[in-house]
Amino acid sequence: MGPVLCAIDFSDVTDAVLEHGATVARAFGTPLLLVHVAAGEPALAGYDKDHVSTFTRDDRAGELRDEHTKLADLASSVAGDDLSVEPLLVMGDTVDRLLHTAGEKAASMIVAGSHGHGGLHHLLLGSISEALVRHAELPVLIVPAGGRS
Repeated sequence: MGPVLCAIDFSDVTDAVLEHGATVARAFGTPLLLVHVAAGEPALAGYDKDHVSTFTRDDRAGELRDEHTKLADLASSVAGDDLSVEPLLVMGDTVDRLLHTAGEKAASMIVAGSHGHGGLHHLLLGSISEALVRHAELPVLIVPAGGRS
């Protein structure tokens, strides 16, 4: 059985997602794969001819280092003799990258959070958790906002 992929977005639901993911991985006796999908870098970051923004590639690199550090800290917080945890930071479209990583790592399940946004937000922007459920070829456990057990 492959690892349990736990989608980490550093939101308010992250602790509950991590808790549920670790519980499932321990119950199955599989590793836990913590995946954070970082937004892709703007194509011309740092190359604006007009000084609209001071955002540079170094700024983005710093953000990615910070996100990777947070992810590694989360992995350390649940890892132990009974659970192997691998943190992985990838870039791109959230749903595509989560599904691709799940396939690449032969994951047995995806655990993700739902933020409980209202209907208008869902209508305009869609729902990552809904898209995962719709397109995944493996079980998906959705932890609702405020979903601590």
